[in-house]
Amino acid sequence: MLLENPVQKVYTALSILVLAGALAPAGLLAAEETVVLDNGVALKVLFFRPHETAEPPLAVLVSGGSNSEFMARAQFWLGREMVERGWAIAVPISPADHDYFVQSPELIPEIIGYLHSNHSLRSGKSLLVGISSGGSAALAIAIQQPQRYLGVVATPGRVREEARISGLGGLPIYLRIGEKDSFRWHRKLEQTVQRLHAGGANVDAALVPDARHIFPLDWEELGAWLERVQQPR
Repeated sequence: MLLENPVQKVYTALSILVLAGALAPAGLLAAEETVVLDNGVALKVLFFRPHETAEPPLAVLVSGGSNSEFMARAQFWLGREMVERGWAIAVPISPADHDYFVQSPELIPEIIGYLHSNHSLRSGKSLLVGISSGGSAALAIAIQQPQRYLGVVATPGRVREEARISGLGGLPIYLRIGEKDSFRWHRKLEQTVQRLHAGGANVDAALVPDARHIFPLDWEELGAWLERVQQPR
């Protein structure tokens, strides 16, 4: 539950901004919001929704590296493409350091709850998405609380060796890694898929032919997956 007091109302008041550059392409409604969390931290969240969808589904884009606004801007192309396909996108910005949201996975559901309370969004669970270390972070967050999420899109992403994977309850995971990944993540794809399956996930994984670490997505393929995971289970 989020705090309910006058101070929070001041902090969480919506400030509509026209965000420049990669974070505000044409056709998006863009906002910067401040959410006061249960732990008292005031967290910045960049929020984008399509003009023409009254109640879009929500996806949370976990940026890589330090989860900073700089990294969010660098990786927002995935979020932009999803907004163009009818999704609302939230990008939480870390107030601290690397892996802030992985170390505090309970904060993402708080943010999601706030957004659902303050925006017209499709009811139900939200999706986690990420690129590179953001994809790895999205996987790490979902693995800790799988019952809270619609699924995970990690393009690419990896699961850490020390991660405990169990009780995933059919969590849908869309995982793509470049066939020529610069960091050699492709070499452990089979092992990663085996671990996720053993933990109870429903994994759609593949190598992307001739691709390196970052690559364009096959939206026909991903779009079909997104349609499937939105069906009642």
